[in-house]
Amino acid sequence: MQQSLWALAAAASFSLMAVIVKLSSGEFDPLELVFYRSLFGIASIVSFVKAEKLTLRTKYLKHHFIRSFLGVLSVAIWFFTLREMTFGTNMTLIYTTPIFMAANFVLLAFMHREKAPWVMVISIITGFIGITMMLKPEFHEKDFVPGLLCLLVSFIDLLVYWQMKRMGRLGEPSWRIVFYFCVLGALFAFAGQYVFADGFYMPSSRGFACIVGIGILATLGQLCTTRAYAYGNLLLSSCLGFSAIPFSAVFGWLIFDDAISANSVAAMLIILTSGMTAAVYTKKMEARISAQPSGKGS
Repeated sequence: MQQSLWALAAAASFSLMAVIVKLSSGEFDPLELVFYRSLFGIASIVSFVKAEKLTLRTKYLKHHFIRSFLGVLSVAIWFFTLREMTFGTNMTLIYTTPIFMAANFVLLAFMHREKAPWVMVISIITGFIGITMMLKPEFHEKDFVPGLLCLLVSFIDLLVYWQMKRMGRLGEPSWRIVFYFCVLGALFAFAGQYVFADGFYMPSSRGFACIVGIGILATLGQLCTTRAYAYGNLLLSSCLGFSAIPFSAVFGWLIFDDAISANSVAAMLIILTSGMTAAVYTKKMEARISAQPSGKGS
């Protein structure tokens, strides 16, 4: 359970990163920001590896490629859908990944004739209701194709989380997983910026400060996400990921003076309750498994 709590740190990092992205709006194209944040991640991890005398060599290059390709594909499709539909509707559909995760675990339990983790499933559904209350999605006819693409992004993210879990079991450290994702992300964004936009321009001093902030927070967010999903409980990590929306609302209130309605407060309490319920349930399950005699429950 403790590893899954890194999902909270990831949510806070990505939410604060979104604040800086908003502050830098108008100066950078989306792919420029993907390139710069990936480049910063590469530089940070290489510096860390050299300082700690570690190695970036891996025996699992195929697994890294799968995780990185899926991650970059997810980001690319998401950026496209953001232009095609309202933010609230988009983010509501993007946050269906935990629903896919819950359905996946129910299906696996059914296939193995085991008891499904219904408490976790209900917690995730409750958290999603809170997300819907906060974002208030509105669906129109023109949203059909972008909406399907958002669901595709959520499903791809599910595959990414399972791939990170697989790599965690292989013993790959989180920083190495993030490094290879940043490499492919930088290559994709660099090429895409010249194909779909007008290339790169020298940023202003304010823009450069934003790039540094985005790079730091994105790298921290990726490291925390990888740690949560690779080494923690997948369902709990997914449920705690909902906290990104309340974090964003609080940061928006503090920095942009965005109003927080009573409805939003109620929604945040629902999300908080769902996360706490999932955490307590996971802790009890771990204690129950630890109390079993050796050889059982493994």
